[in-house]
Amino acid sequence: MNDDIERSRRRISRRRALTLGGAVGLGGVLTACAADSGSGSPATGTATATTSATSSATTAGSTVEELLARAPQCALSKEETQGPYWFDVDSIRNDLREDRPGTTFVLALRVQDGAMCAVDPSAGGIANAVVEIWHCDAGGVYSGFESGSSGGPGGGRPGQSSTGGETSDGSYSSGDQEATPTDDATYLRGAQTTDANGIAQFTTIFPGWYPGRAAHIHLKVHVDRKTVLTSQLFFEETLLDEVYATAPYNSHTGSRTTNASDNIYDATGLVTTASTADGYLGAINLAVER
Repeated sequence: MNDDIERSRRRISRRRALTLGGAVGLGGVLTACAADSGSGSPATGTATATTSATSSATTAGSTVEELLARAPQCALSKEETQGPYWFDVDSIRNDLREDRPGTTFVLALRVQDGAMCAVDPSAGGIANAVVEIWHCDAGGVYSGFESGSSGGPGGGRPGQSSTGGETSDGSYSSGDQEATPTDDATYLRGAQTTDANGIAQFTTIFPGWYPGRAAHIHLKVHVDRKTVLTSQLFFEETLLDEVYATAPYNSHTGSRTTNASDNIYDATGLVTTASTADGYLGAINLAVER
């Protein structure tokens, strides 16, 4: 295992989650966004640093909008298993990296009402939804489950459920079954509220892989604390080959599962990507039923 990955895991703890990445409560985020809604410009202060709800469409200029326009639209996102490594981290923040080594990956997700965008693909953006993502690090390990996730049962195979935990009761999630973490790390986990166009944006690292599963990112979409979508995102094989040939990913040995061999992969979860100066930008439209 790459030494940078291992040292980083030892430095991060769940107790530091609320001081990393500018995490704030959901109520404060929505209040700030509502106060700014008439100005047409990004909110100032804490909300700008912590939520994409007021700035996601402008942070990367027109590139985000262009990628979202290129990506498939109004195909109802497929419901997928949440896998065995989800817990309610209850953290609204844009930057999920903490100090995880890996290629910078900016991910933009647009949440749309499936019934509305079916009539007009440019319409139906759901404002103030909460998009939550989590994924493994460059070495294939999930925060909160460092002792068992790499090469463990984390395939998230159909029918596999998280057990032993409580049900979520955080600021944006209520009633979902949680797994019980084995450590207090929270890297590469977090949530963002959507802006007026239904767009949320994260800065993270490109996800790694682990045996038995294709490379993926988990996600949930919450509206009024109700989960309306649980799914997984995937990437083109040529991009995966490109990323995994670089450090620290290339220190990960073993056989990688391809999309074609993965029993969860679905094309509706394929992310549209573009190269940036320091990594990659990805975008996807998520059509949901409310």
